[in-house]
Amino acid sequence: MQRYEAVALLKELGAQHLIQPSLVLIEQRKPDRYQLQIKGYYDLESITGFVKQFDLAVKEDPINGFLVIFSP
Repeated sequence: MQRYEAVALLKELGAQHLIQPSLVLIEQRKPDRYQLQIKGYYDLESITGFVKQFDLAVKEDPINGFLVIFSP
């Protein structure tokens, strides 16, 4: 996803009360493609269903404790 899309998605996830982040990173995944990394409280099942409408994928990074949302 584009950087502006990651910011818009973060705002929407907060507005829907699906996340309560303590740390958010927007990290470059590929040239002109970014992923959203969220640490804090989140509802994984609800987020997974929500981001599917935007053709995005979700995975958990248990080592670093992040939820990662990205374009597959």
